[in-house]
Amino acid sequence: MTSAPHDPISHIRSHISLSPELEQSLRDQMTECHFKRGERITAMSEIRNHAIYIKRGSARVFYISGGKEHTYSFAFSDQFVTIAHRLLSDSTGNMTIEFLESTDVIVISHKSTREAFMNANASMAEVYLFPLTAMLEHSHALEERIMVLQTSDAPGRYRWVQQKYPHLLERATVTQVASFLGVTKETLYRIRSGKYKN
Repeated sequence: MTSAPHDPISHIRSHISLSPELEQSLRDQMTECHFKRGERITAMSEIRNHAIYIKRGSARVFYISGGKEHTYSFAFSDQFVTIAHRLLSDSTGNMTIEFLESTDVIVISHKSTREAFMNANASMAEVYLFPLTAMLEHSHALEERIMVLQTSDAPGRYRWVQQKYPHLLERATVTQVASFLGVTKETLYRIRSGKYKN
């Protein structure tokens, strides 16, 4: 894992050339927040339609179906918590963000980001490049996960999540990780104890 700059502007700068004025305008709209372990951002939250960047900590995105929680994604330091359809509309659907530990975040509204680019006379392509880039990065992560789910058995999925998120099980529960991998928690317990058999 690369060293974390702990700054969402660096993500934007890696895709768009920002003038000092535009960068300052974006920074002026950023707000820092702190969340305790277990705190959640739901569809009713005031910051539900903001970009949420994790400075330090971790979170998961989940939804409830059939009375059960289903883990959609995880995010860690120097990453945005991304819900793809939120980038395209003001709706978060039934997705919930839960913080897995004491977490510091930076939030910036999608609307304010667009306005800052427009006020700086940026092109329409530049105005929407940041959310589109975030969506492309998110799509890449989803593609990787789908390929693992389709081509790997349960032990292979567990090896993949260990490599991708080395400290995940220190922060998330076995049930949450099992849901993310599409296996039962009992299967995950057996894999971890070395008692799993096909």
